[in-house]
Amino acid sequence: MKYFFIFLILSFSILNADEVQRIESIVNDISKLRSDYGQTQSSVVEIELQLEEETYKNKILTLNNETNTLKKSIKLKEENKIICKIIVPKIIKTTVVIKKFLNTQSLEDKNKFPNLLMKEQFKRTETLTYTYSVKTEVNIYDIIDGEKIAVLGKSTSFTSNEKTLEWIKITGYFIDKVWRISDTEMWIKSSNVLKRVA
Repeated sequence: MKYFFIFLILSFSILNADEVQRIESIVNDISKLRSDYGQTQSSVVEIELQLEEETYKNKILTLNNETNTLKKSIKLKEENKIICKIIVPKIIKTTVVIKKFLNTQSLEDKNKFPNLLMKEQFKRTETLTYTYSVKTEVNIYDIIDGEKIAVLGKSTSFTSNEKTLEWIKITGYFIDKVWRISDTEMWIKSSNVLKRVA
């Protein structure tokens, strides 16, 4: 039985020896793969750098080509530039023909341009100063057909000596039965007022 155990131990150690050698070869393969991987990584980085350098070189070459073509085109345009000739203007002598002499002209010659007439609705007429009263609450404007600047209440009195067909200018107004002159231009529609009889 002793021999049997010895045989078993020997056979087991022989089997294990093969296993240890196999593990060692696997470890050696892994370390070799690691070193190969490191070398390939460094070569990949080198290749990428070379590619970047080549693309930059290509870009620089194309830019240089473009600048050269532009310089050539500028030179061609300068060579083919059209020189403008300065033309000396000719002096033309003119003679003035007078149809009428000044001493024979009359002041009654017809005016070639007609007089411009203002529309009736905008004609201003100055009259005697009258006192007016407002029928209802109305707006006051800064000019004829202008912007609204104030509101006058019903039965408010004011004075005016200038009017048009549709508008009356407020030249003065009453506050607490005291007349005050208007310091700004104010207009009111004539349809909204009544002339007061003194």
